[in-house]
Amino acid sequence: MRKSKVIMTVGGIIVLIIFALIASSVIDDLSVPGQKYEKNGIKFNYPDTWTEAKSVAEGSIGAVACTSEPATSVVIQQVPSSFGADIYNASEFNKKYLVQSGNYIELDYKNSSINNQSVLMQRYITNEGDGSQKEHVATWIKMKDNKIYVLLFSTPVEKYEHQRVNYDLIAGTFKLQQDNDDNIINQISSSVQNAINKYINNR
Repeated sequence: MRKSKVIMTVGGIIVLIIFALIASSVIDDLSVPGQKYEKNGIKFNYPDTWTEAKSVAEGSIGAVACTSEPATSVVIQQVPSSFGADIYNASEFNKKYLVQSGNYIELDYKNSSINNQSVLMQRYITNEGDGSQKEHVATWIKMKDNKIYVLLFSTPVEKYEHQRVNYDLIAGTFKLQQDNDDNIINQISSSVQNAINKYINNR
């Protein structure tokens, strides 16, 4: 009889842990501001004042733009394997083309991280055909699917400081669509294992 109660207690704890993890994941997801983009294997949040956009850029799998300022946008591209196997080689390969165009003015080029994920950030200005200038931030990142992605933020130079926070929202929430499911499964598996280990150790 006692053994049955112990098993039921452990089972009850495991069920509570599972529900707590799922609820926590849902709450975290709901607490992030903005609209959700979930297509082509990627997901991210973007500002309510922005809208989905079309992009003709090579490898483009997602794009959003500021509704009131269409010249401000973020395009997500899956980088061709011919660019290289890591984010540094891929960004350097792309940089050569930008430099050859004659319109490239480099501002910053550094290693960084987003959500504990290594990224390479490239900030630069380009001279446009109409005489204006656009500022860009290209964030190069290699995801769990072993593919390299670049998140390209573009905006008129004078709008950069105002719009950068919107890019931060998109870059900070960028994930593969499968990531959340994998994380929940891993968390549940880890929590169940911990509960079993505690039960065994306390016997």
